Amino acid sequence: MTTAPTAPATTTHLRRTRPVLTFLLLEQLRALRHPANLFFVIAFPLAMYLMFSNYQGSGTQPVGEHGNVAATVMLAMACFSACLAATSSATGTAVELQAGWGRQVAVTTGGMRTYWAVKVATAFVQATIPVLVIFAAGALTTAELDARGWVLGLLLAVLTVIPFILWGLGMGLLLPPQAAMGIAPALVSLFGFLGNAFMPLNEMMMAIARFTPLYGPAALVRWPVTEGWTYLTDLPAPVQDGLWMAVANLVAWTILFALPVVALRHRATVRR
Repeated sequence: MTTAPTAPATTTHLRRTRPVLTFLLLEQLRALRHPANLFFVIAFPLAMYLMFSNYQGSGTQPVGEHGNVAATVMLAMACFSACLAATSSATGTAVELQAGWGRQVAVTTGGMRTYWAVKVATAFVQATIPVLVIFAAGALTTAELDARGWVLGLLLAVLTVIPFILWGLGMGLLLPPQAAMGIAPALVSLFGFLGNAFMPLNEMMMAIARFTPLYGPAALVRWPVTEGWTYLTDLPAPVQDGLWMAVANLVAWTILFALPVVALRHRATVRR
C-alpha cells in the first residue's frame, strides 16, 4: 500500500503565514493613505521639532556628555509622535470591532488571535515611521548624540508606546466611533503638555507631570541624553528624577490602560 506524499513542513508554514503577512502589509498601506495620519502623526511633531530644536540658538548647547538640547527635543518629539501614531492605529482597530468586524474575523482560520497580532504589529510599525522621520530630521539639523543615544533613543521611542496601544483600544471600545477617533489622540496631545514632553515646567507642574501617562515614556526616551536631569522654570538648577520613577510610571499606566480593554474585550464579537 502506498501513502500519499505529504507537503514539507516549510511549505505548510509558508501557506499559513502568507495570509497573515498579506494582511499586515495591507494594513500598513491603508494607514499610510490616511491623510489625517500623515499630518497629525508625522507633520505636526516634525514641525514642533524644527521650531523648538534651536529656539533662540540654544540647540547646540551640550546636555551632559551624550548630546545637546536639539537632541533632547528630537527624542521628546519622537516619543510623542510614536505614542500618537500608536493611539490612532489602536483606536481605529477598536472602532472596526465595534462595527461588527470582530464577529467575522472570529470565524476565520486565524481567528481573533491573528487579528490582534496583526493589529498590534501595525500599531508598532505605524509608531516607528514618525520616529524615523524625526530622527532623520535631527541627523540633518543640529541634533547631536553618541551612537548609544541614537540606538537606545530609537528603540525606547518605539517600545514605550505599549500603554498607548492599550489606551487607543480602550477608548475605541468604550466610546462611540466618532468620539473615540477624536478624543483619544487629542488627549495624547494634552498628556504631552502635562508630561514635560514639549516645554520646561515649573516645580508645581512637574510634580503633577510625574503622575501623567506620557511622563514615563518621555523620560525614558530622553534618558540616554539627560539621565533624568530636567530644567524647571522656577528653579536655578536642574533636578534629577530616578530611573525607577519613569519605569514605575510606564508600568502603572500600562496596567491601568489594560483594565478597560480586558473588561470590554467581549464587545469585539458581540452582536449589535
